Amino acid sequence: MIIFRADANPKVGMGHIMRCLSIADAFRDKGKDSVFVLADHHVEELIHKRGYETIVLESLYNDMDSELSLWPQISSEWMIVDSYYVTYTYLDSLRNKSKVVYLDDLAAFPYPVDILINYNAYGPEIDYLGLYHNHPPELLLGVTYAPLREMFRGIPMKKPRKEIRDVLLSTGGADDLHLALQLVQRRPKKYNYHILIGAMNTDRDEIRRLAEDQDNIIIHENVSDMRSLITGCDVAISAAGSTLYEICACGVPLITYITADNQILGAEAFEKLGLAINCGDMRLVSNGIEDLLRMIDKFHYDQRMYTVSKMEKLIDGDGAQRMVKYILVGGVSTGDDKY
Repeated sequence: MIIFRADANPKVGMGHIMRCLSIADAFRDKGKDSVFVLADHHVEELIHKRGYETIVLESLYNDMDSELSLWPQISSEWMIVDSYYVTYTYLDSLRNKSKVVYLDDLAAFPYPVDILINYNAYGPEIDYLGLYHNHPPELLLGVTYAPLREMFRGIPMKKPRKEIRDVLLSTGGADDLHLALQLVQRRPKKYNYHILIGAMNTDRDEIRRLAEDQDNIIIHENVSDMRSLITGCDVAISAAGSTLYEICACGVPLITYITADNQILGAEAFEKLGLAINCGDMRLVSNGIEDLLRMIDKFHYDQRMYTVSKMEKLIDGDGAQRMVKYILVGGVSTGDDKY
């Protein structure tokens, strides 16, 4: 049994849950059952639809130490923890129950875990040896471990079209900066705009209303085939979260931007690796959609070709499978799976 501890809600978005679901799918391919432990009911239905059981603690997602007394009496081979609100005490307590894997973005403190994973583009640049004073846990670092869904594996790369026609805008689960709403309010005419509205977007009714008489605005909700949506576009614009890796696996030229502190390093690293253009921090401008739309016009063909060539070399969609294989048979493995 594998236990996942993650949350999604209007404040933290969907990224933690989505990447844990991808890892759970890879565990299922190896015959391992998974259970998701959640603070509340926000994404319980989504997890059930993916075929996994849930245990809801009815706790505060941002006060994880207070939930330790609520933990279910359930044994597991591994616990996979993915939250920015963990503390040393929290992880150390879980480690008394099971071996623990932590998905890290921030290197906030020396996490007391068995395996530490940072699949972000900037992961290999973090001084984990210094953080742990030269005695780190097992480390899995870099984009080769990006845990993408099955649909993003083995996608053949294609050359971008010379003329941009279709543009994807992905603003994350909540879109606190209201960028999708800004786009439909502006009524742009130059391209076809495919707007992906997340489950936590509070503007959805107004976006739908404004888009009704705009033929070049296409609204996408509850998308089951993200691969087709992404590959059907010539340029993708996305906040610097986990969706960036899916776009790269699809080989679609990418413009990224920042909406939260935890996205800064990722946006900068994607640009440094040649995977995307970074449009900067949208929190610092009054009408960020204008900057993003201008960036499309500046994204010339040779530059788009270059980003796609980098994507093909760095991200293949097999990260979750690599991660699970290492957890089960590498390092401090259980030793009961054969590959």
